[in-house]
Parts: sequence; structure tokens; C-alpha cells
Amino acid sequence: MESWIPSEVPLAGIKRLLLDRLLFAPAFLLLFFLIMNFLEGKDTSAFAARMRRGFWPALWMNWRVWTPVQFINVNYVPVQFRVLFGNLVALFWYVYLASLGK
Repeated sequence: MESWIPSEVPLAGIKRLLLDRLLFAPAFLLLFFLIMNFLEGKDTSAFAARMRRGFWPALWMNWRVWTPVQFINVNYVPVQFRVLFGNLVALFWYVYLASLGK
């Protein structure tokens, strides 16, 4: 995101965080549900039902969990450790998403 919003831009950290939370989070969550539906071999009606049932709770929880994590990651974690930090949190996040899928 540094190439989209350089550090020299005023409030760059906040703008990067908002870009991540408002654009990327819903898009990748939608992709997650789509892939889960495809891997389970279900039809579009099952996908629509899963989206109605699970998308908003998952997105709200995503915003609650990942917003502080991403704020810390973008503003305080050195670049070389950002992926590691994100992956550690993601381990628990995927357990939560898997529990939603059942």
C-alpha cells in the first residue's frame, strides 16, 4: 500500500488503514465465501444463503479484530516483520471463519 499512499502524504497511516478496511476487507471476505462455496461444490442458492447468514457478522468481526491489528502493523511493526505479524493473527482469524462456515 506504500506505493498507493506514500508516507509523505498527510495522514498516510490512517488513509492506508481506511483503504484496507473499507475496500480490501469486504472484497477478500467475499472471495473467501466464494471459494468455500466452490470447494464444497454447492450451487449459487447455497452461496447466497451463506452470504446472507455469514457475510455481515464476519465483516463486523473482521473490522473489530483486524482494524487494531492493521493499525499496529502499518504504524509500528517494521516492514520486514509485517507479514509474520499478520500471519500470527490470521491463524486465529481463519479458525473463526471456519467456525462460521459450519
